[in-house]
Amino acid sequence: MSKDEITIRPLNIHDLDAVMNLHRELGWNPAFKSDGTTLRQRLAALITEENALLLVAEAKGNVVGYIHGEIVTYLLFAGREMQVSEVFVMEGWRDKGVGSALMDTIETEAVRNRCFRLSVLNSRERESYQRGFYPSLGFEEKAQVANFTKRLDWG
Repeated sequence: MSKDEITIRPLNIHDLDAVMNLHRELGWNPAFKSDGTTLRQRLAALITEENALLLVAEAKGNVVGYIHGEIVTYLLFAGREMQVSEVFVMEGWRDKGVGSALMDTIETEAVRNRCFRLSVLNSRERESYQRGFYPSLGFEEKAQVANFTKRLDWG
C-alpha cells in the first residue's frame, strides 16, 4: 500500500470506537474503564481543545491509525513546540506508510502553527523504538535529557 492510498484527516466523534479498538489492540491503558467510557470522554474533550491535534489514518474505509499532538509554548525557547504524545497504528498496517503519513501530516501542521520543533516521547521498550521508527524520520534521540515524571492523583 502506498501513502497515496492512506487518507489523513481530523479525528471526529464517529472515530471513537475505532480509536478505542486501537488502544485495546495495543494493551488498553489500565486507567481506562473496561467499557471504554474513560477513553471516550477524554477523546471527546480533546477534539475541542485549542492546542490539541488529533488525526486519524484511513485506509480502505477503515481507521487504521491515529496521532495526538499538543502545541506547547515555552518561555525559554523561541516559540512553540508540537509534542507528539501518541502514534498508534494497527498491527496489520505497520510498515505500510501509515505511521509516516501521520507524522508527515502533524509536521505540516506544526509548521503551519509556527512551531519551532516537533518532539516525541517514546519508551525504549516499545516496538516502534526498537525498530528505529523515529530516527528513520529524521528525529534525534537526546542522550543528555532525562525524562522525569510524577504521578498526580487528583480524582
